Amino acid sequence: MPGTAFPETPHHIPPPPTKENCERLPSSLIKNVVDIDIPVDFADLAIIDISKINTAEGKAQLVQDVRNAMNTIGFFYVINHGYTQEQTRRIFDIAEIPFRVSDDEKQKYVAKMKENGSYQGYKPRQYWVCLSIRISGYPRTAEDEEKTKNVWLKGHTDFGSLTLLWSQPVSALQILDPQGKWKWVKHIDNALVVNAGEALEFLSGRFYKGTIHRVRQPPADQRGLTRLGVFYFALFDDDVKLVPLQESPVLQRVGIIRRTPDDRAPSMGTYRKGRIAAYGQTVLKEGKEKGVEEEEVAGVLIRHYN
Repeated sequence: MPGTAFPETPHHIPPPPTKENCERLPSSLIKNVVDIDIPVDFADLAIIDISKINTAEGKAQLVQDVRNAMNTIGFFYVINHGYTQEQTRRIFDIAEIPFRVSDDEKQKYVAKMKENGSYQGYKPRQYWVCLSIRISGYPRTAEDEEKTKNVWLKGHTDFGSLTLLWSQPVSALQILDPQGKWKWVKHIDNALVVNAGEALEFLSGRFYKGTIHRVRQPPADQRGLTRLGVFYFALFDDDVKLVPLQESPVLQRVGIIRRTPDDRAPSMGTYRKGRIAAYGQTVLKEGKEKGVEEEEVAGVLIRHYN
């Protein structure tokens, strides 16, 4: 049987993690990974070892661990997920290809975000300019940093069900913790960073929380580096109406918090298209809370946190 041959790609060379305020993470925690440095003052997120699913006891523990992580902070790591270091490196090699081709080639695949409500395709930099604020994973000028107060992407919640982000070494992602403080998300080599989105929050009556997160200027020793992100947005089918699952015994016991009345709740498809079409294009209004801007999409109030 013939072997599988993969096309050759240039190799993405990841930069080293930040060295600011670091301690050692023992390699015994993650299989086939050497000791790595992590900042001690970053967010304390649960680390879910998915390989425990192979035993009944491990599976039962995973259910509790994931449930607690989703019910409290809404962010957690997944390790020992089955992807090898080599496979992860290949993913990042492929992810870097679009940044190596010419602008003319990219223009052939421009995403019709406003027209179709879809992220699929190339997103020109100028699309992400909103009120003179540029959102980008590239190093930015001092003028850009001053305009945005070092915030690259305002605080927000994802609109899907789950987001999977491959951990990468340039620190920039922060979450708003339950105490109202921004905490950095540390890098764990070959781990996935998973967070709940609004769609899951809708269906669970906010039992599972979509956590507010943002992207800001990296620490001093990583400024000037390009941050390459690889992520996957999971969503429910377009015809799923975003209303709480009232038949759930858990929700009947703990109660339901609604974002919008059931009779006005949008479907996943309507909400997805509305959120994507509005992204970076809407003039936001000042909210009631300090530092919060608002917009309405498909009858749902959306908040953006500065």
